[in-house]
Parts: sequence; C-alpha cells; structure tokens
Amino acid sequence: MNYGFPGIPGSNGMPGVPGMPGPQGPQGSEGTKGKTGAKGTKGMTGPKGERGREGLLGKSGPPGMMGMKGQPGSVGAAGKKGDKGEKGESVKGSSAGPVPQTNWKQCVWRINAKTDNGKIKDCSFNKLLSDTALKVSFQGTLRVYGSGVKCNRWYFKFNNKECSGPMTIEAVVYNNWPSGNPNLLHHRSFEGYCENIPQGAVRVELWVGQCSSYTLGDAVTGWISVSRIMIEEVSRPQS
Repeated sequence: MNYGFPGIPGSNGMPGVPGMPGPQGPQGSEGTKGKTGAKGTKGMTGPKGERGREGLLGKSGPPGMMGMKGQPGSVGAAGKKGDKGEKGESVKGSSAGPVPQTNWKQCVWRINAKTDNGKIKDCSFNKLLSDTALKVSFQGTLRVYGSGVKCNRWYFKFNNKECSGPMTIEAVVYNNWPSGNPNLLHHRSFEGYCENIPQGAVRVELWVGQCSSYTLGDAVTGWISVSRIMIEEVSRPQS
C-alpha cells in the first residue's frame, strides 16, 4: 500500500454576504423602583453680612414767625325787646302738701304664733297727711298643716277694717295632700297699697282665717325666725 504525506491546507474562502437584521424583540417589563437615597448633611450657615452705615440726621428748620393779632370786631346792634307774655294760670296745690320721705315704720317679732283664726299682730302708725296712701307688707314664715284639703288666708286690717281702697291686701296658703300630714314651713311675703285712710293714728293689724269655701287648716305664723310688718306713707297714685 502506498502511504503519502498530507497535502498543504487550502486558503480560507471568501466570507458570505451578511444576512438581513431580524425583527425587534418584545419590550421587557419595568424593573422595581430603587430605594430612596439617604438625606445629605445640612450645609453650613453662611457668614452674616456687615451692617450698613447709619444715615445722616436732618437739620430742623427755623421756627415760623408769629402772626399779627387781629383787630376786635364791632359790637352788634341791640335786639328789639320782646312782647310781654300772657299771665299764667294759678295752680292750687294739694292741701296735703308733699309726703315726708322718712315717714315709715316696721314692727318685728320672733314668736311662733299658732293662731288659726284671729289677729296675730298689730302695729300702730301715725299717718301725717290725709291725701296719701299706706304701703304695708308682711315677711315671715307661714304654714298650713293637716291632711286632705286645707286653706288659710292671711290679710291686713286698718283700725279693725279690711282695706277697701281699692281692694283687700291678702295672701292664701293652700294645702292638698291626699295622704299623710306634711309639715312644710316656708318664708312668704305679701304687700299692697291702701288708700282712703284718714290722717292720724292708724292701727295696722295682721290677721289669719279661713279661705272662702275651704276647710281651715292648722296655721303657724313665724317659726324660729323673725316676722315683720312694714308700713310706709306714700304719695297718692296717678289717676
């Protein structure tokens, strides 16, 4: 068998023509957002600027001259004298005259009066004028005691007569308890004006009695406290 030596390798061939570019691939998905970076350090405060120069102070102007005094004006002519007025009508004053502002009185006591029907207290008063009125008032503790319906009436008398000018001066206390006997004591007051009382001594009286059409109750006037009647002479009312 004939064994020859290998031949010399041949030269490289010419490169082929490049192919056409392929189509664009699909867009990839959005990547995750990165973390916020650390805050930078605060910068140093800049240097303070220099203060500006102070302005010059202005000069005051010279004072003005004082004006000349004016001449006085001439006196005006006198006015004509007015006509004489008509004679006014004479007004006759009240025969009673003015009411003294200090003519008043009070009577006070501390008694637990258990009168149910009758006079409780009287207070004398000197009425200075005839054409005046008396203002009277009571202040104190009142009570009506008893089961069921009870009613008591407190009122003023003047010289043993109730006021008729214009009407009586009174107060009623009504008690209606279907069961039990409540013992209620309250401070109460009432007052009024009485006219047509003559001048001179007047006996002002506080009374208690039965209300009209009701059963008389167990009354108490004043209870561990001061009671008082106050009287004042006042001017007559306006018409």
